[in-house]
Amino acid sequence: MRISVVIPVYNVENFLPKCLDSVCAQGEAVAEIVLVNDGSTDGSLQICEEYAKRDGRIKIIDQENHGLSNAVRVGVRAASCEYIGFVDSDDYIEKDMFEKLAGAIMESGAEIALCGYDRVDEAGNCLCTIDLGIPDSCVLTKTDGAFPYPVFPYLKKGAPNKYISASRCNKLLKRDLLVNSFSFEDKGVSMGEDAVLIIPLMMQCDRMVYIKDVLYHYLQRGSSITNQYKSSYLEDWRKIVENIKQATACYRIEDFSACAIGWLFSNCFLKIRSCENMSRKQKKAEIKKIGQDEEVVAYLKSIKVKLKFKYAVYLRLLRWHFYGILARL
Repeated sequence: MRISVVIPVYNVENFLPKCLDSVCAQGEAVAEIVLVNDGSTDGSLQICEEYAKRDGRIKIIDQENHGLSNAVRVGVRAASCEYIGFVDSDDYIEKDMFEKLAGAIMESGAEIALCGYDRVDEAGNCLCTIDLGIPDSCVLTKTDGAFPYPVFPYLKKGAPNKYISASRCNKLLKRDLLVNSFSFEDKGVSMGEDAVLIIPLMMQCDRMVYIKDVLYHYLQRGSSITNQYKSSYLEDWRKIVENIKQATACYRIEDFSACAIGWLFSNCFLKIRSCENMSRKQKKAEIKKIGQDEEVVAYLKSIKVKLKFKYAVYLRLLRWHFYGILARL
């Protein structure tokens, strides 16, 4: 098995060496490392070039800034191997990650392999290990159109907190599965890009294999996109919902309207509340935009199931236009 690792790079000169050290330490399973420098204005490109001199597997694509979604797809198109793995340029991985994922695929015949992951600070200290709810390493086989665990969280009251992560970075995937999927089309999503790309892929495949070992380390830093909010994230939410709707033909889905509201809260609402560079008045105004959006209102009305307590409270406050209270929570 030959693996291409795709790494989008943008202004990460302080973190890129650790990332590249961990990827270059991978064994023979990794035949190619594709670095897509997406218009960096710091020293990231120079670091890429230095590492390319040391490791012949590295291929550099230097382009103007087009965003993460585009850089990911440019890297995949340029990759030449049968399987694709992804690493974000401020993260790092265990030295045997792709060897283990490749072995799991060869043993199980799965189309996608995924592993455990955690979040770390800039010193490398573990902040939390992500609990995917899957008790142990196992092969996940689709039965009657669905996997034993959903590919997104159910928010229905009483539903278990078990689902398969949509992250692209803790996975190894067949290149053909990626490039031949309708989800590979670049939707220009800046928040929730992995959900647009990966969830339809998981819906379309028949077998996945999970390794419980924590092999991928996400860096949690203050300047990360995950700690910011832009008004465009609401439009990103619409694109996510539309993309998943297209994939419903391949997968048995329950309570999709509730799931869509869950993404709305995680991609927009919760980010507004945790955004440090917005005043309370600005937060209230942004939440009001969400609460008065026609498509959001339609989803609020469409939910027929009892939601888990936290989401039920948020939903009632949003329906009752208590935007100021929501901004203070």
